[in-house]
Amino acid sequence: MPRGYDGEAEARDEYLPVNDLLATVRAIGLHLVDSAAFRRAVVEDGDGGIVRRLERARNRRDGDAFAEAVRDFNALLDGARVDGLVRSAGIAAEVAVHVLEQVYNRVVAPTVDLLRQYKAFSNNVYGEILPTLVSELIARTGISASSTFVDLGCGIGNVVLQVAAQTGCRACGVEIMRVPARFARRQAREFEHRMQLYGLRHGAVRVWQGDFCDSADVQCVLPVADVLLVNNYAFDSALNQTLLQMFLDLKEGTRIVSLRPFVTPDYKISARNVHAPESILTVRRYPYWSQCVSWTDNGGEYFVQTVDRSGVKGFLSK
Repeated sequence: MPRGYDGEAEARDEYLPVNDLLATVRAIGLHLVDSAAFRRAVVEDGDGGIVRRLERARNRRDGDAFAEAVRDFNALLDGARVDGLVRSAGIAAEVAVHVLEQVYNRVVAPTVDLLRQYKAFSNNVYGEILPTLVSELIARTGISASSTFVDLGCGIGNVVLQVAAQTGCRACGVEIMRVPARFARRQAREFEHRMQLYGLRHGAVRVWQGDFCDSADVQCVLPVADVLLVNNYAFDSALNQTLLQMFLDLKEGTRIVSLRPFVTPDYKISARNVHAPESILTVRRYPYWSQCVSWTDNGGEYFVQTVDRSGVKGFLSK
């Protein structure tokens, strides 16, 4: 029983296995068995369903009733036909996030304080984009199973893994700081095991430690990237300018998601700036709300820049 248990069956700051079991049963019932009868027995029966029984036993702290409901669920699951299990690549966001929470609790949570060992006000300040916003970015940029996604500064790899799970695409991430990069590699291994346990496929995943400004691996993957994520919220102007030069290697139509814009919305191509890297980008601004990023509870903005060289070609042709 975690020290943070508060009477409403929620863990304030620690992992609570009872809630993890309940969330697993709900995810399987809603998304992973293709059977209306199974879904009804597990999730949709408001009083006698497995999920409702688990919630009632948890709230009453009735261990025997909880264990009995788990046994009944296992019997239902054993009886489900194997060909009724959902095994396609690209899964519901709820399932992807649940798997990632299990991975995080196994790999990162026990030593999470190590992530706070960074130099404040530097380019290496640590922060995470949270699952709700990741799902929105997937939809906004149209990532599909045939896409290549790259996260420059991937931290512990959560976004890379979520994108690979939800879309089935190839997902890559590079992180310069040693501790987050180590967590990212360990999370990727645990993610592979968890997805196999659930019988789910996912896109190819690769994360590595390195400086994305001079990484040979980054130089190889940029020309084929369809969507690029750069959490540049704390980057200085020199690093943002370096990134702009790197964007010259991107193919037409590549989308760059960032927390600070690389080009202003009112940017105009002129004789003075026609050869600047900003001139190949168009930009759209979108809002995000609370619970979307780890460094603030407030909302903010993100930007989607698209590589579009037609404006430069049109200007030069005149």
